[in-house]
Amino acid sequence: MNLSLKSLFIETITTPREVARQIIALGISRRTSIMCVIFTICITVILFFLDLNSSANSIILPLLMHHPLVLAFVMIFGTIWSAFVIGFFGKILGGNDNIDNILVLLAWGQAVQVGFQVMATLIAFLSIQLAALFQLGVFFIYIWIFISFIDVALKFENLFKAFFVTFSGLIAAFISVSMVLSLVVGLFNV
Repeated sequence: MNLSLKSLFIETITTPREVARQIIALGISRRTSIMCVIFTICITVILFFLDLNSSANSIILPLLMHHPLVLAFVMIFGTIWSAFVIGFFGKILGGNDNIDNILVLLAWGQAVQVGFQVMATLIAFLSIQLAALFQLGVFFIYIWIFISFIDVALKFENLFKAFFVTFSGLIAAFISVSMVLSLVVGLFNV
């Protein structure tokens, strides 16, 4: 088993199911997975705001994205919550609801996203349009990686089931996080 970060990153793109099995086999604890999710999301938010501040064009952002701590908190909460919701939906469809497996794969998926984001930032120095095209391609690659990860974590051996569980779980998690945010914002506006 080869676990160098460079080869693991490349194998994640080429054979995500095998990488998922390797990462799950490491037996990483829930606490460590959550800490990795927090760390990678913080790096993602830092890179996002660095990219944003390096742009000469003024961009109108939603209120959520005006402060890095708010964005980081929402992303961390949403990512961890989505692991539980996806596990719940997976159990309904007969999958294994091992939240630890989902969390460790989400943590690695976040690390892969950071790698892609660093590459996009470097490409943006050459051309904003090329960086946008790169990120569009990364979006579709990451969907395939994420669905493959969820398929392995829930032990479906069926990408269509994993696709359904992933997107229904993400939609449910998004709606529930949005409701909580609305309540919190409503409390502060009273």
